[in-house]
Amino acid sequence: MKLLSSLAILVSATIASAAAVAKSSPEKRWFPIAPKVVLISMFAPEDVWTSPLGLTENITLPGLSQLYPNVTCNPSGSVCHVTTGEAEINAACTISALVLSDDFDLRKTYFLIAGIAGVNPYVGTTGSVGLARYAYQFGIGYEIDARQMPANWTTGFFLFDTDEPGQKPTQIYGTELFELNANLRDVVFEYTKGVQLNDTATAAAFRQKYGFAPANQPPSVVYGDVSTSDVWFSGSLLSEAVANYTLLWTNGTGNYAFTAEEDNATFEAMIRAHKAGRVDFARVILMRTASDFDRAPPGLDSAYSLLEAPQDGFGPSIANILIAGKPIVEGILNNWDSTFAPGIDPQEGWAYNSDDLHTLAELRKRNFREYHAAQKRVARMRR
Repeated sequence: MKLLSSLAILVSATIASAAAVAKSSPEKRWFPIAPKVVLISMFAPEDVWTSPLGLTENITLPGLSQLYPNVTCNPSGSVCHVTTGEAEINAACTISALVLSDDFDLRKTYFLIAGIAGVNPYVGTTGSVGLARYAYQFGIGYEIDARQMPANWTTGFFLFDTDEPGQKPTQIYGTELFELNANLRDVVFEYTKGVQLNDTATAAAFRQKYGFAPANQPPSVVYGDVSTSDVWFSGSLLSEAVANYTLLWTNGTGNYAFTAEEDNATFEAMIRAHKAGRVDFARVILMRTASDFDRAPPGLDSAYSLLEAPQDGFGPSIANILIAGKPIVEGILNNWDSTFAPGIDPQEGWAYNSDDLHTLAELRKRNFREYHAAQKRVARMRR
């Protein structure tokens, strides 16, 4: 009997002690984490966010790159960051792992893709910051070596089921073009006004070789669309081909400005996640900063321009990710309740045009049909 009494006292004391510890200990953050902003980088130098935004919490997710296995967040979980790894396959795998993870609730999250890129000198210059409406996947098609192409062709690249460059394709894969929420782009562009972008004397000297604006002007924040390709191309023939195909795919509304390796892969993962109800593709922002020109200035060799020329745009492009990106993050957080939590309606026709397969328009039709079917079921039950 004494033994039972002693055990009872011991158990009571243990429970009381545990309760006291639990009461005095900080409350553990609950899952899933519901960030207001997720920042997406492609490789380590683009991670300019950790210290300035206090991203001290690591969440390890299966499926992320073995080089970048963690999502980092601030203590409140309102801002998080992930690095995909470079090129399309890495981006698709990492973003798929993130958006399908039950550790996160991303249904109201804004995604800011922020990385460096090449730049079209007719749209921007080294150090420039671009906010995109379209991302075009250059590389889905046929290609003949330019040294062996017909004499009257301007490029050896042409689209599937066409006979020559410049024709519209009859066969699509579905990832060739994505359109983002242009109204959201307009809102966040306002947050970048007045920022003092980083530049260097060496970069300023090299850009004078172009002899025309905006290539020979200081960097600024511009509107411009992005091409996605695993090939880091350089030269006026390839760059002009990308510009022409951007116009073709966007029915004349796109403006090729930046070259990148990941964005269409990222967007395809997000479109599929949107269809699954896990993200809102209308809450995606694409920002690229210019590290180098996509073609040589007049009189310079393309190989020299790509490999050896003192363009010196890398440092400013990295610095300007934070300089232009931080005001966007702060704008979203500071105006969350009034503007960003309810969302910013996209432009007319966006659901149909957001990808080549019109995925979101078909989803809207399906939801509309399901809603009316549910209404009919309820009406029958009330009879």
